[in-house]
Amino acid sequence: MFLLAVFLCVCFLGISRYFLEFKFQILNYKEIVWELYLPMILSVVSLILMRKRISVLKHSNPNKDNFIYYVICGIVLCAALVSSQLYYKIKFSQNQTIPDVHQISLDKNVNRIKITSYFVDDAYLSSQFTRDVSGKYGGNLNMHFYFVAAILKDSLEEPKDDLPQVWFANHFSKTISNRLSDEEKRIEFKNFREKCYRDLEHFNFYNNAYFIKVPNSDIKDIYERLILNVVDNPQNREIIFLSPSNGKFNDDGGSVLSWFFYILGIGILVILFALIFPNYHEASVGDKDEEDDFNFFLQLFIPKKGFFITPILINLNILVFIILSLFGVNPFYPGTEDLVTFGALFTPISNGEYWRFISSMFLHGGIMHLLMNLIVLGIAGFISENIFGTVRFAIIYFLSGIIAGISSLLWHDGNVILVGASGAIFGLIGSIAMALILRNNFKENTVALLMIFIYFVINIFFGFISNSDNAAHISGFICGMLIGLLFYAFES
Repeated sequence: MFLLAVFLCVCFLGISRYFLEFKFQILNYKEIVWELYLPMILSVVSLILMRKRISVLKHSNPNKDNFIYYVICGIVLCAALVSSQLYYKIKFSQNQTIPDVHQISLDKNVNRIKITSYFVDDAYLSSQFTRDVSGKYGGNLNMHFYFVAAILKDSLEEPKDDLPQVWFANHFSKTISNRLSDEEKRIEFKNFREKCYRDLEHFNFYNNAYFIKVPNSDIKDIYERLILNVVDNPQNREIIFLSPSNGKFNDDGGSVLSWFFYILGIGILVILFALIFPNYHEASVGDKDEEDDFNFFLQLFIPKKGFFITPILINLNILVFIILSLFGVNPFYPGTEDLVTFGALFTPISNGEYWRFISSMFLHGGIMHLLMNLIVLGIAGFISENIFGTVRFAIIYFLSGIIAGISSLLWHDGNVILVGASGAIFGLIGSIAMALILRNNFKENTVALLMIFIYFVINIFFGFISNSDNAAHISGFICGMLIGLLFYAFES
C-alpha cells in the first residue's frame, strides 16, 4: 500500500505540474509550492487514506501505539515527492544558446541560457541589504546583499520605454551568530556592508556566459522591487532575471533521480526494520475504535447544531492559510509585506481600511502559530458555543478580536503589524472563565480548562520575550469576560 501511494503521488504531482506549469503554463506558482507544500499536503492525505492499513500494526509493548509508523511513512513519502519534483524541474527545463539578449526566449520552460555577447549597463545598477533569522531557536542571523543591473546587446543600445527587459541578478550572503550583542552585530553588519560595496565595485559581470533564469520565488520578488529604485514608471513587460551559473549546461537530472531511489530504498529498509517490533492483529482492520477516532477528528471540521460557528472558523483559517501558501507566502516565516498585502492590521486603517480588523483575524505568522490557535479554538469554541449558543458565541469572538486589535494599535501607538486569531480566542477564554465563575461548575471541565490555562500562560509568557502581542491578548480576555458577564446579567 505504501509503494502504491508513492507511485500514485509521484505520477499525479508530476503529470499535474507538466500540464499546468510546463505544457500549457496555466499556473505560475512559486517553486516552493510544487517542491515542498504540495508534497507535504499529499503526504498527509495519503496517510489518512492508509490509516486502516497502518492500524493493523500493534506494538508488542501495550503502552506504545502505532504513531511512529505514520511518522516514518510520512517522512519517506514527502522526501520522495520533494526529490521527484526537483527531478521534474530539471528534466522539463530547456537550454538556449543565443548571440545576444534580444534573442532570449520568453518561454518559461527555457531556464538555462548561454549568451555569446552582452553588455551590463551600470546606469541601471540597484542594490539592497536584507537580514533574516534561521537555525534552531533563531540562532543564526543571515545578512544578504542583492543587486541587479540591466543587460543590453552592446554599449550603444538605448533600452526602449526606459525599461530593459533582461537583468543581471546576483547576491552575496554572510551568516553570523544571532546571540552576539547588538554592538557586535552592528560591527559585523558594517563590515559586511563595506565588503559588499568593494566587491560590487570590482565585480566582473563578464566572467561567465552561462546563466540560469531566476525562478518565481521570494528572491525574484526582491529583484523586482530593486528595479523600482532605478525605473520611475516600469511598463507592463515580462522581466527576465539571469543569475550566473557554474557552467553546468547539460544537466539531465541524473544525480537528482539517483537521490530519489536512494531515499525510497533507505526509507523502505527503515519501514521493514520497524515492522519487526509490532504484533499484528489482522482483525483490527476496520476496527470501530480506530474509525471512531478518525471520525471524531473529522467532526471538528463539520458544522452541526450546538457546534456550528467553530468548525466554520477553523475551516476558514485553514483555507486562508492554504491559499496564501499557494500564492507563494512562506508558511513558516511569512514576510511582513505579504501579510500586509493579504489583510494584516496596521496603521493605514486610519485611512478607512477598517476591513483589516476582520481579515487580520484569519492570517497567521506561520504554521505553528496557526496550529496552536486552531487547537485551542476547537476546545474553547466547543465549550463556549455550548454555554452561550451560536449567535452570542459569534458576537464574543468577533467583538473580542476587534477590541483586541484596537487596543493593540493604541498601546503600540500604531507602530505594529497584527495578525492572528489569538485576540478573539482570548475573548472566548475570558467568556468561559466568567461563565464558570458565575455558574461554579469548574469540575465538569477540568481537562479543557487545564489546556486553556496552559495556552494562556504560554502566550502571556512569550509576549514578554518575543513579538507576541500581550496588549491584544489581555484586552481580548477582558472583553470576553465583560461580554460573558453582560449575557449572564440579561439571562438573570
